Amino acid sequence: MSFGSGFLHNPDLFPARPAGEPWGDRDLVLDLPGGPYGFSGLSADQEETALARFGDLRVASEPEVTTTVFRAAAEDFRTIDTRGWEYSLDFDSGPSSVRLAGLDLVGRLDWRPALRGALWAPAGSGDRFPGIFENFCRVLVAYRLHELGGAVIHGAAVVDGGEALLFAGPSGAGKSTVSRMALERGLTVLSDDLNALLPGPILAGLPFTGDLEKADSRGRYPLRALLRLEKDTGDNLRPLGRAEAAACLLACSPFVNADPGRHAALLSTLLDLMDGVPAYALRFSLTGRMWSILPGR
Repeated sequence: MSFGSGFLHNPDLFPARPAGEPWGDRDLVLDLPGGPYGFSGLSADQEETALARFGDLRVASEPEVTTTVFRAAAEDFRTIDTRGWEYSLDFDSGPSSVRLAGLDLVGRLDWRPALRGALWAPAGSGDRFPGIFENFCRVLVAYRLHELGGAVIHGAAVVDGGEALLFAGPSGAGKSTVSRMALERGLTVLSDDLNALLPGPILAGLPFTGDLEKADSRGRYPLRALLRLEKDTGDNLRPLGRAEAAACLLACSPFVNADPGRHAALLSTLLDLMDGVPAYALRFSLTGRMWSILPGR
């Protein structure tokens, strides 16, 4: 299948540059890692729905990265039966631009020379726009952190004693399970889905959650250890080598890890970020005994 054909009737008409008719005249600036990020061209309804989801991150600062939101025709998008469907985005990556297509969205990231975003959406209001907006933001933040020497990591981040533990693994490995267990113990969870790994290394929360509805999206904590999750009937901790740890993070770095032109640079970044950070394979059960064997306990 050609790029975008799973979502668009005419993928060859994908916008060649950030242009079109904005939805409105509203602006929004969000304080996310790597930002602030500014969004212009929003309608009043789009601004309201975005604030309902990310309002606590709104700031009055000048944005470091800007995105314009344009109108798209609803008839340009295919109707998709999402029952039992595992959602993914379609990408076309190049050295100076990245194109993405998804459910009711098309977008561009362009480096001219600074990163700039463009989002075309057919939804000006209602319950469709928040998902469109968040899916685009996930990609935007991942690429922004990559150019700053960081990464977005698909994992659960738990704060213990002022430091963060990063639990990583594929879908179904137990990230949300560990997050619920941490909350039951009175610990803070940054996010059970996506977190920002920054130079330091520092782990920062992102407002993108999985099963948890709310997370600490403003917290920033030194990274104590990486834990690769493996469900089991017992609890065991095995040290990981530097290469194993980097491979785990590479597999858990969404969007950028599928970009062939940035794959090698991402691996190099992850090796640098994990330099000196302990990493382990954690086999855990639901008994809660794993907390006593975690590093730093």
